[in-house]
Amino acid sequence: RESTTDQAELDALEAKIAGTGLEKYVLRRGQGPDKRVSLTFDDGPHPAYTPKLLDILKTAKVKATFFVIGHMAEKYPDLVRRIAADGHEVANHTYSHVTLTKIPPEEVDVEYKADNDVIARLAGKPARYCRPPGGDHNNEVLRRAASLGLTTVLWTDDPGDYDNPGQAVLFDRETKALSPGGIILLHDGSKDTLGTLADFIATARSKGYHFVTLDELKTPSREIS
Repeated sequence: RESTTDQAELDALEAKIAGTGLEKYVLRRGQGPDKRVSLTFDDGPHPAYTPKLLDILKTAKVKATFFVIGHMAEKYPDLVRRIAADGHEVANHTYSHVTLTKIPPEEVDVEYKADNDVIARLAGKPARYCRPPGGDHNNEVLRRAASLGLTTVLWTDDPGDYDNPGQAVLFDRETKALSPGGIILLHDGSKDTLGTLADFIATARSKGYHFVTLDELKTPSREIS
């Protein structure tokens, strides 16, 4: 599966950054107890999936964050332009989708900078958020991102859509994992996500959840106008 970092590993990594000053450059869960969640989509853009995802989100009036790969963005520039035009956040998923903990630190800079150059050109502004491929990171990777003005976004919910486990299984995982402040990891390239997204959004709303942007998620609700 594309996500190679599980929840226990994320908990351990979160503990390691406590007190280092890196905490403010990492977003894993939203602020406050209210039922707000954010949808995030990795690995696009993809011509067979991105337009359909955008149509579903537009119909549902939901804004999401798309973590795009630089070389894919260059290949399908109009899709990146549409993501931005539809009001979604275009975020950084590196230029070539490499495991950042397995390359020299200076290459981490190259990966994020190259992707941000593409994003700035196509979306009109550079990304403010990034996500390391597979979630693989260490303190040096986080420092490199922070030095470039990027907040590293992880997740609370990984329903495993990358493996296309079947729509019923995926829907069950998604709905059971819902929790206040959740960041939901999905993929721009999963047929099961296309098949379940509209129903998942409707079900989450019926349970009192609101879909918000990452900016809103990290801001205590009382501060949102």
